[in-house]
Amino acid sequence: MKFSLIIAAHNEGYHIGASLKRLRQISQQEPLEVIVVDGGSMDDTVAQARPWADQILAHGRPNRGEQLHLGAQRATGSMLLFLRGDAQLPGNWQQVLEHFWLAPGLGKVSATVFSVEFGSSPSFRFASWLVNAEARWRGRAGLGQGLCTTAEIYRHSGGFPPVPCLEGRAFCERLRPFGRLAVLPERVWPSASRLHRFGLLGYLSRRAWLDLRLCLGATPEKLARDCGGG
Repeated sequence: MKFSLIIAAHNEGYHIGASLKRLRQISQQEPLEVIVVDGGSMDDTVAQARPWADQILAHGRPNRGEQLHLGAQRATGSMLLFLRGDAQLPGNWQQVLEHFWLAPGLGKVSATVFSVEFGSSPSFRFASWLVNAEARWRGRAGLGQGLCTTAEIYRHSGGFPPVPCLEGRAFCERLRPFGRLAVLPERVWPSASRLHRFGLLGYLSRRAWLDLRLCLGATPEKLARDCGGG
């Protein structure tokens, strides 16, 4: 089972090198490929990622949906794992995913995500519970959770829509006809920068507002302005 791990990056030079280095340290090197799709970064994102990535693809503008779809088209693995560049996977992520996807009697599953843990404070624990509950009960998840599906399901679903934010949840809607979203108990640690920046209520309100804009058919250009930092 070969994993293609795909990251959409934009102006992430301050952390992406360290994130990819850790990823390589905790991962079995074969069979694995790491693909970084850069959305026209103005900093040293590409230089920082180059020592740790198997492929670095250039995309002319920051649009995570388009970037991730480009990465999936170039991927050679049978399993596609989509991840934000600031998220940290569990140390045994490959073994966990292999055990799940190769299990007999798997049933109709379209994708998996890990359980989120933002931090230990009460507000961060509550935010983690909400994100995990949304994935379990509504079948919607973001890239900070490590969204994994097969290359075959990805192709048949049509892949990521060309939206600059909420791309994970929009993709999950396309996955619904192919089965349920399975939430694994192992923890992934995404960045809590948006929680720090907006506070718990601001973070949740912003997610709901952007989700509404997506449902109402906002154009990618309008969503990009509304998304700001994502």
